[in-house]
Amino acid sequence: MTAAHPAARDELLDWGLITLEEQPGGVPGIRDPKHALQRRTDQVLAAAEAQVALLKNLPALSAELTRHYEGVQLRTHGGDSVYLDDQAAVNARLQDVVGGARTEILAAQPGGPRDQMLLDKAMARDSVALDRGVEMRTLYRDTVRDHPVTAQYARTMAARRVGRSAQYRTLAGKFERMILVDREIAVVEDHIVAGSPPHAAWVITDPASVAVLARVFHTQWMWARPWMGELRARRGDARDTIGSSTVEGARTTRRQRQIMRYLCNGISQAKTAHRIGVSERKLTAEIAELKALWGVDTMNELIFHWAQSPDQRVDDSAPTDSTAGADTGKGSAA
Repeated sequence: MTAAHPAARDELLDWGLITLEEQPGGVPGIRDPKHALQRRTDQVLAAAEAQVALLKNLPALSAELTRHYEGVQLRTHGGDSVYLDDQAAVNARLQDVVGGARTEILAAQPGGPRDQMLLDKAMARDSVALDRGVEMRTLYRDTVRDHPVTAQYARTMAARRVGRSAQYRTLAGKFERMILVDREIAVVEDHIVAGSPPHAAWVITDPASVAVLARVFHTQWMWARPWMGELRARRGDARDTIGSSTVEGARTTRRQRQIMRYLCNGISQAKTAHRIGVSERKLTAEIAELKALWGVDTMNELIFHWAQSPDQRVDDSAPTDSTAGADTGKGSAA
């Protein structure tokens, strides 16, 4: 039998249930299964104990490797900042920091327009963070308003219908590059080490320093102009002018714009609901959708973002077409 089934024979040998010593008639020698299975049990237990011992040693091994790794990093005397000058190390640490964000990512990017490959990577990474509820605010230099590739990226990320939407603003002039995550970690450019490469960075975890950087970002954010990815208007460019029924970057419906115009004109929510022919509860739900669209919580914030958006320049007296901004509600614009 074993000659006809070599795989079965090898397994029986491995388990110690037979021997190679054949008995009369070509039958292999058979061992006592009780002893054979006991040996097999001892082998399996020994292997399991070795794996458990390895698992128990992993934390200590991790701590030891981390100690050696951090020992070769330049630190401030307080030990709350780590200097990185290797580009691969900087990128890896950024991926870890941003990928571990729980609530918020604040990014100031003064480098100007980004290339397509970099933005494609950023879109995939940022979408994952937004999907898990992380708030993302990015500050760019004003020059990105002239860059179609960066503008398309901002339009896509700012108009997401699933999960959170990203928020963008632009600021004229210079400002410091920084990324802050959860108000706990900051990654900033190096201004200490002489002759450091352009990509060198400091990873800061000191709470006081991170809090100050967050205040700096907040101040710059308040001075900056909201941006939904619309390109800067130029002479003869009909895409961004009043009088056109299509404005690039617009993402609201005719009905939503009608609601915003009523509210901005000081008309109460009760009267607005009556004018567009819905209940106050329905209007409250639609206003909540508009707040979510811009990622804000209050009516004042919503009106501010609306006033800075390309949506408020859409001419809804023009006939409805199939582009963004098509009517999905009742009535005409105020």
